[in-house]
Amino acid sequence: MDGQVAGASWLFGPRRPLPVRVTPLRGESTGSFVNRLAHGQGLELEELLERVGFGQASRDPVRVRAYPSSTEMYVNERGLEYLAVLCGSTASALQEVLPSTAAAHLLQETETKAVWKWPWLPREGHLVPLCGTCAAACGVRETAWMISADRWRVCLEHLRFTDSDASGGEQGLSLKLLPETAEAHREREALNQRYGQVGQELFADAFQIAVHWWTHLPNTTRWVRRAWAVGLEAEAVPTAPLVLMPEVAAVAAWLAAFEHAGRRDGQARTRWMEELRSEMDGWGVDFSVGRLALMDWLQRHSTPVIPAPDTTGGPAAGTTLQARRPSAGMPGAGVPRQLRVSPGHAQAAQPTGVLGVASCLPWQLGQPACEM
Repeated sequence: MDGQVAGASWLFGPRRPLPVRVTPLRGESTGSFVNRLAHGQGLELEELLERVGFGQASRDPVRVRAYPSSTEMYVNERGLEYLAVLCGSTASALQEVLPSTAAAHLLQETETKAVWKWPWLPREGHLVPLCGTCAAACGVRETAWMISADRWRVCLEHLRFTDSDASGGEQGLSLKLLPETAEAHREREALNQRYGQVGQELFADAFQIAVHWWTHLPNTTRWVRRAWAVGLEAEAVPTAPLVLMPEVAAVAAWLAAFEHAGRRDGQARTRWMEELRSEMDGWGVDFSVGRLALMDWLQRHSTPVIPAPDTTGGPAAGTTLQARRPSAGMPGAGVPRQLRVSPGHAQAAQPTGVLGVASCLPWQLGQPACEM
């Protein structure tokens, strides 16, 4: 009889929350939250998973415990309902804070049982630790893994850099010795606010240009010094996003200035390249190598803009955007309040991350120089 009662209870799922409440963080991965939920009850992740639903997990406890830092947990609709009951919430409330529980990411298994899976890689985004200081402020005493569009996160409040490789440990690297990198991220936010989607695209192009430079010229003095300042290997791929950002932000401003000017003839492009060359000389970037990425970008942005009505409800390449004027001292300061982007920008983007999706330049961070 006891077995029958237990089976009936299992069939209908949990009816009461777990004894210790754990609150999900906005943007947290489902796997990270379930891991913290288990720890709140004094259980390891695999012990909680054994008690809830039917899923795919390794029989190796060590591997299972590493899942939240390497992949994401996905559930079907019934699994989401079970999880909501266990944490004393509702399915809709969880969907508001846990990105991977959104309707588009729910598993399609429609049977009455709860199902969960850990695919080899997250379906969307990257797993990046939350800044340790931010986590502590939320009462979280262990690593919380967030779903991030980029492979890294920058906490401007606490000046911390975290990435999917945990380069600086799960607490993050301090940016106090790299104030120019923190400022570059502020400039990125300002560009996005100023120009919306087009600002994101221009920053992505600038990042890809800088990646090309770094891949061919990783021993550039300023990048090596930044890496050493925070105890990283200068030529390690995860180091690049951290050390390149000041130049990325500067290049993004130059790209915006070119688009603002609206002149795409050979004379205008040559003058723009020469002006940027003097800046690159100051950075210590070999222009004979660095010009290749710039020429590729200019070629893709050589088509004159033909303003078109926006029927999608948002900005798109080839449209005109209202914008604030660039700040004084920034390339393009004093230009009109509209930003026009060449329709050629849409070519050859390779969607391997938010910056890859937004850029028209096809190479990617980590790709061998000979393939660029």
